[in-house]
Amino acid sequence: MATPSDPPTRLALLAARTGRSADGAWWPQSRQLHDQLGRLFELWPDARGRIVRVLYSSPDWDDHPRSVPVPGGRVKTGSFPRDDTHTLVLSMLDGSRRTLTVVPPDTDAAEAASMLRRHTSQPL
Repeated sequence: MATPSDPPTRLALLAARTGRSADGAWWPQSRQLHDQLGRLFELWPDARGRIVRVLYSSPDWDDHPRSVPVPGGRVKTGSFPRDDTHTLVLSMLDGSRRTLTVVPPDTDAAEAASMLRRHTSQPL
């Protein structure tokens, strides 16, 4: 059971692909994609594969970098210019794609936890 001193859950993934529109949800700490993608990569389980490219919804972020530093190097990024779906599409090394719902960073912790539970089954 979580205690008040536990850090909040920021990433939750489905245990297996189910055909749902999202494979999980991510709650970044800010609207700075350049800073936050490294944190996502740190949370990403090795068993889920290597992320090689990230597409994002432009309105979710204050910056729009073409690539960002992540643990182990850099990753190319791209955007959907007029898209407001609150989504990240992760292209994996094996050619597959994973879709994450982005929970806005200013979301109240209790509401964010609820959103993560609604979109996923395995919080990380």
